[in-house]
Amino acid sequence: MAGTRVENRSETPFARIPVCDSDFNVIAYELMAGDKGQYQPALPEIISATLTDPRIHDLLNQRPALLLADAETVGLIYNELRFPMDQFWLMLESRQAIRIDPILIKGLKKRGAHFGLSLNHGDLPDLSDELLSHISFIRAPSEYYTKKHLNRQVDSNWRCIASEVDDENLFAALREQGIDTIQGRYLPRPETTDIKQIPSNKLIALEILNMLGDVNVSLEDLENLIVQDLQLYYKLLRFINSAYYNFNRKINSIKEALIYLGLNSLRSISLVIALSESTTRSPDLFYLALTRARMCELLAKSNGWPNESIFFNAGLISLLDVLLDIPMDTILSELPLSAAIKDAVLHFEGRTGAALQCAIYYEHVDWQKIEDSQFDKDLAHSAYLEASRWATALQQGLTNSAEA
Repeated sequence: MAGTRVENRSETPFARIPVCDSDFNVIAYELMAGDKGQYQPALPEIISATLTDPRIHDLLNQRPALLLADAETVGLIYNELRFPMDQFWLMLESRQAIRIDPILIKGLKKRGAHFGLSLNHGDLPDLSDELLSHISFIRAPSEYYTKKHLNRQVDSNWRCIASEVDDENLFAALREQGIDTIQGRYLPRPETTDIKQIPSNKLIALEILNMLGDVNVSLEDLENLIVQDLQLYYKLLRFINSAYYNFNRKINSIKEALIYLGLNSLRSISLVIALSESTTRSPDLFYLALTRARMCELLAKSNGWPNESIFFNAGLISLLDVLLDIPMDTILSELPLSAAIKDAVLHFEGRTGAALQCAIYYEHVDWQKIEDSQFDKDLAHSAYLEASRWATALQQGLTNSAEA
């Protein structure tokens, strides 16, 4: 896609962990700050960065920031930091909550903050009725819900968040318990399908993707494919003429767009729009795919590796099964991809695989693995922030164009 070189500068790295509903819509992002090889809650630094650094703000993608807070930090925020708290969910470690004056929580709630409890071991301590009246959610490991450890302790009005949801069986068990808010590594990847033939609206996205891997593809080939779907053709031109690009003249054809965008960018944005129209999944899963793809591309650019569009494609391909609800084996059978891309997606091999794995490490907040990888941690962090910002702007541009 468009190509700015990633800045390589030393700074506190940040990452985010999505809090999702059962349809994988993100309702908040837990922000974490990294230090000395491990990610730890660093609430003052995160709040400062969220309010002052647009790159950190864009990590939230217009969602609330979930922050783990201790008693001392809650007091610090109340007494010394004077600003609206509407975008913050403050989560109190359950054993620390007993030390917090409910007056502080009441005051911060008036500024817009939401409060919750984090329970990682043992039972909830005895908390005052006044403090409990200010709580709106609780987070606990999945087994607390599947083994019904919390049934007598949780207020029916609280949102229950299950952490460490890493596989489909656990996800299904939680849904049976009525728990519909999760954190973890599980994504809705299909394993089997009854599809005899891939629907045409999904097939065209795969065909465009196939063209992206062919360095010899011509503009005429791309245009002939796009005009087969007039809705895609119309939406592509409308987006190119939107405020996202803000050209000083109207673009009336694919050939004109080539002059302003270049063939690689035109092919890539065609693919993005085709995928956005093909998926019925949560827009937040599409946003995840865009962020992953862009980060892979930026890592390649920053290392001076050629053919960075291949890295972008690998990032998208790695989540195609999630986006299209079609098993990866079926998708790959439709795409005559190079062995390098297949090996990267399936086995994380080669430079492309290394970039893809680094992007996934960031999604999982596996900071130690990033430190052990071949990428400089500051470069990886900058690529992560830039990818998130780019994906936020692109998705908002697509939304605005569709609503115009």
